[in-house]
Amino acid sequence: MRILVSVLCLEKAGSHVLALSLASAMAERGHQLFLFNQGEQLVDSGMVAQYLRPEIPVIGMDSYPVLNAFCWKLNGLLKRLGVKASFHEYCKTLLLFYVVRRYKIDLVHSHELLVGTSRLVQLSRRIPLVVTDHGGYSMLIKMGDRSFTPYANLGSAIVAVSEYSRHLLEQDASDVAVDSEALKKTGARIIAADFQAEASSLRHSGKLVTKVPLTVPVYTIYNGVQVHQGELPARATIRQRLNIPATTLVFGMIGRGTAQKGWEYALRAYMQLKEQLPAQLMAFICMGAGPVLDELQKQVGASHSDIHFIGSVDDPHSWMPACDIGIMASCFSEGLPLSIIEFYEHGIPVVASTLGGIPEIVQPKDGTPGGLLVSMNSDATPRIEHLVEQMSVYATDSNLRIQHGVAAKHIRETFGMAACAEKYERLFQKVLAEKDTRK
Repeated sequence: MRILVSVLCLEKAGSHVLALSLASAMAERGHQLFLFNQGEQLVDSGMVAQYLRPEIPVIGMDSYPVLNAFCWKLNGLLKRLGVKASFHEYCKTLLLFYVVRRYKIDLVHSHELLVGTSRLVQLSRRIPLVVTDHGGYSMLIKMGDRSFTPYANLGSAIVAVSEYSRHLLEQDASDVAVDSEALKKTGARIIAADFQAEASSLRHSGKLVTKVPLTVPVYTIYNGVQVHQGELPARATIRQRLNIPATTLVFGMIGRGTAQKGWEYALRAYMQLKEQLPAQLMAFICMGAGPVLDELQKQVGASHSDIHFIGSVDDPHSWMPACDIGIMASCFSEGLPLSIIEFYEHGIPVVASTLGGIPEIVQPKDGTPGGLLVSMNSDATPRIEHLVEQMSVYATDSNLRIQHGVAAKHIRETFGMAACAEKYERLFQKVLAEKDTRK
């Protein structure tokens, strides 16, 4: 198969790590892969180099620098003349059609939502299109917005990364508080700050009132995560580098430095826990970059030497072995966070928000938990008192921590990239076979 993978940008995010890793895994299975980056100005080159096989071309407007420069100049001129539409974005859409035609693409795999403003909507009538929903549709449903359904139905299939998301899309999850104004307020703030396609759908949803049911088939495929290759630094070496004593209980958290990831709640809970357990040496390693983390570092960095702001990391496995407990204090919505699985690889249990697919990997129905769940407030933020309580459970019960750490390693084995790629391959073959049948 000749598969075009489409992403809105290549900034550091779990969804983009999956897009790159899965593309590489599909190439290893003998398929020809191409990656179309719609946000050519937003690229984390370290992430791309780490997860994408070098023979897979990344195509964007910057692949044609002379054309790109011309389009930007003409775009600026048209703006000054009062033209509201972006000529550069129009050219980007033409480039997408050109790529599909030139490379004889059989199927497009999108890691962005199909909503009214998506350029992929125009492509969906011409070629099979499979969309992986990393939690974006769940966000819109929680906000009471189902205006995306006519556009989602134009695709060939939706891949939900958790059973929670699949049930929500199929309207089985009737317990979701879509009528909570507090939840919607949190969601509006988070979506506006960090989720382009979802924000665009919300802005335009008032123009489209629809009761169209979702008819596109929805399949659950859990995210796969590559096993770390190469030698890891010793736990003692990492701690020595950060000046963390050997007997210290170390919490760790990784993610984008945005409001959705709940950094403020995690650090507030950590500082309350220190007050509750003054005899226990503790440290907190923050792995990530973004506006919220920048502000928190200004607030607490100088006065709390036990909180370590590492910044953006290309390889989280170089820091995770120093941790005893992973934290995932997300707000409003989550898909299936790769960072939890990465912590599991080191036998590190997690304390995580009860959101999205998180319960499915933290407390699976058929095994010992790999962590503890935190209950949520009505505004879909983690309950601080419960977050502190769950962190305290691990801080004071090393036997339970070890037991859950062993279980975490076992759970991690079910999220291999090879199995994930095989499931996507079967789905893509099914979609193409159904297309041939309809001819």
